[in-house]
Amino acid sequence: MTPSRSACLGEWPLDRSKLLLGMLHLKGEGQQDILDRARKESEIFSEEGFDGVIVENYFGSYDDVVYCLPRILEEFPQLFVGVDVIWDNDKSFDLAVEYQLPFIQLDSLAGQLPPEQEPAFEERVNWCQENSPTVILGGVRLKNQPVLSGNSLEEDLHRAMRRGDGIIVTGRATGVETEIEKISTFREIIGDFPLIVGAGVRASNCVEQLRIADGAIIGSSLKTDGDVHGDLERSRVAELVRLVRKLEGH
Repeated sequence: MTPSRSACLGEWPLDRSKLLLGMLHLKGEGQQDILDRARKESEIFSEEGFDGVIVENYFGSYDDVVYCLPRILEEFPQLFVGVDVIWDNDKSFDLAVEYQLPFIQLDSLAGQLPPEQEPAFEERVNWCQENSPTVILGGVRLKNQPVLSGNSLEEDLHRAMRRGDGIIVTGRATGVETEIEKISTFREIIGDFPLIVGAGVRASNCVEQLRIADGAIIGSSLKTDGDVHGDLERSRVAELVRLVRKLEGH
C-alpha cells in the first residue's frame, strides 16, 4: 500500500526551523568512483548535521543516478534522500514513485513552460502525488532560464504553491549567490509557504538568507575554494551548520 502524502509530510521536516539539504553532484570517473564519492559526501553531511541529500546528475548521467540512488537510500536511513534529474522531470517523477522517495527537486514548478505544455506537466505532478508520499520542491523562474509562462511572478508563484510543497528560489547560476531582494520578494508573495534557497548559500550569507527562508540546498560553496568541481570539505559543512543552528537558537 502506498504511504499517504499527509503521513510523509508529517515526517518530512518542512516545519523544522531551518532545513539543510546537501547536493550530491555525482562527480567521478566511472560508477564505482562516483558512488564512493557520493557515499563519502553523504557521510559528511550526515555526521555534521544536515537533514538530507539530493542525488543529481550534474556531472554524472541518469544511469549514475539510478545506480547511486538506491544505495544511498539503503546506507543512509538517517538522511532524507531525494533526487533531481536535471531538466527531465518525468524521470524524477518515475524515481519518486519507484522508490517512494521522501522528496524530489524539480528545476521548475512554474514559469519555464509555455502554456501548451502546462496540462501534461500538471498531469504528471498529480500522478506522482497520487502514487507516492513524495514531497515536491520546485523552482520558480530558476536561475538563468527563460520565462515562458506569460504570467506575472505572483501568478507563477501561486501556481507553484498549488502544485508543490515548497518553492526553491535561486540566483543567476549554480553557486552564484541568490539576491536577498529576490528571496524577500518571494517571501512577501507566498507568505509562510515553505521557501528554500537553492543556490549560493555559504557561511558568509546563510544567517541573513535563512532569517527569511525556511531552508537551503547547498553544494558548491561547501567544496574546495567554493567551486562545484572541488571536493566536499567537512570544515565548511561544520561551520555552516554551526551558524544555522545558532540562528535557530539551538
